[in-house]
Amino acid sequence: MEFRSLACQHRHNHEHRFGRRVHRLATSSPDLPFVTSMALPPEILDHILSFLQSDPAALKSCSESHPSLSQLAEPYLYAHVLLRTDDESQLFKPENLTELLSKRPYIVYYIRSLEIYVRNGHDKETRRRCLEEISTILPNLSALREITLDHSSSPGFGWEAQPESFRRAFLDCFRSQTMQDVHVKHVLLFPFRSALNGECSIRSLTVRGGLWQRSNPNQINNLDSDGPFMNQGIPLKSLCIQLCGEEFLHGFVPWFATCRPQLHSLEFFSLDDRGYDSLPRLLTSSSNSLTSLDLNVELASTRMSLLDPCNHIHTFRRLL
Repeated sequence: MEFRSLACQHRHNHEHRFGRRVHRLATSSPDLPFVTSMALPPEILDHILSFLQSDPAALKSCSESHPSLSQLAEPYLYAHVLLRTDDESQLFKPENLTELLSKRPYIVYYIRSLEIYVRNGHDKETRRRCLEEISTILPNLSALREITLDHSSSPGFGWEAQPESFRRAFLDCFRSQTMQDVHVKHVLLFPFRSALNGECSIRSLTVRGGLWQRSNPNQINNLDSDGPFMNQGIPLKSLCIQLCGEEFLHGFVPWFATCRPQLHSLEFFSLDDRGYDSLPRLLTSSSNSLTSLDLNVELASTRMSLLDPCNHIHTFRRLL
């Protein structure tokens, strides 16, 4: 295991140095044959550019050094897109991305990951306009595989406070048959129940800092009121719950368990030890499929007595 780790690290370092060397060659002198003649086959250049995916600045410099490199770099430049609702400096603003897609519509096939960062700034109109602009972009991203909605800098700014056009577009994207990974971060009252319905095909869900307040005392195990109750299995294979409080977990977990998930991987990090009261039900719901379990042992240890060894020993044997 240690040898494999060292080998992977060596390969990563080699690929990064190789990519940086190409970046220097492509941007140093306009008289270099590499830039003027582009003697290397496109397949080789494409392979070299793939090493720069983790260095957007170098990748952008390469793409601007030669027309051929520009075309080859596009799939890597636009593979991940970050959109923000403020006016801070960024590679893409929603309106700029709209303009880009109108000029080069084929770019939609390169966008595999989209991150939407909602900032709680003073200009509410700017935020609303940006979200509405994003709602017009989402339906066109047919190759999208991963999406993130991040409200971490907007505490108290809930799901219902966003424009209806954006909410509908995001949920449609959530339920898309091509969607695989979804991240919902600090979004107050996100409608998990209607999002994770029978049409959903996602494989991995990350929930960070979720908050749930039951508005109706007679409403049990429901995270929202829009959409029918789904008591059928969902295709989710990986669930990551981070920094969620007891109140959210005691609403989310009982409902989620009724969906008969067959999780292979579970990460569970509650804000407090009482949140781990929900863990046994999650383990039971996926006891025949779970192969990976990641816990905050320091907090979980105070509640581990709640785990009935008779019910969960076969699960832990497989995980250990």
